[in-house]
Amino acid sequence: MTTDIQKKREKIYASQLAKTLAREWSIDFPPDELEWPSLVVQDGEHRFGIEIREITKDKETRKGSSRRANESLNNKKVQELAGRYYEKSNIPLKVGILGNIGNEIEIVEALLEFVNDSDDWSNLRIETKNGSIIYATRLPAEIGIYKRWKYVDDRVGWVREINSEYLIPFVTDKEKKIPKYTKNLSDIRLLLVADPTYSSGQISFIDRKTGIKSKFSEIYLLVYPNKVHCTNS
Repeated sequence: MTTDIQKKREKIYASQLAKTLAREWSIDFPPDELEWPSLVVQDGEHRFGIEIREITKDKETRKGSSRRANESLNNKKVQELAGRYYEKSNIPLKVGILGNIGNEIEIVEALLEFVNDSDDWSNLRIETKNGSIIYATRLPAEIGIYKRWKYVDDRVGWVREINSEYLIPFVTDKEKKIPKYTKNLSDIRLLLVADPTYSSGQISFIDRKTGIKSKFSEIYLLVYPNKVHCTNS
């Protein structure tokens, strides 16, 4: 089952695709996940479905990319850290963390010490005893609670060049679901997404278009946020 967070992320990807293609799509969640694709799109008088699959530069197992799973886990830990901090302070901070993120008490205490002795837009590099490196910036109060903290280790890495052949296994896997989807919609499209804001999604597509023969009526490759490659362009 797709989690609520995944659903929201998929809708963001589809909305960004529409924006990049200069289309005014109305995008909604389907009635269920069993016989419907990820999203249902209304484009004027035409209605179609979009199935969404995130791709990574790693060799994936049936459960997906282990690197992407670790990134999601690390992001959850960082958000929990932000929550613990804001339980004790209402001063907004912009934070990036490298290294150990398991020493919650030490990190929060270091941040509280920083905000108690700093002014707006002050910034500091903090090294903890247990292997955390924290880049903290104090933000003005009017910004409000700022939780877009980042685990920096997941944001850097090498870029992998890929071509259409690399995408075929992702397409083939998703094609298996088309017979169920066409019970409700005749036009089913596939959106493959690489998110380079994470290390796992740092790819460069070297073909001019996604030249793949497929049962999908269209295949889009979105290198988030605004690079799109299509089968018909």
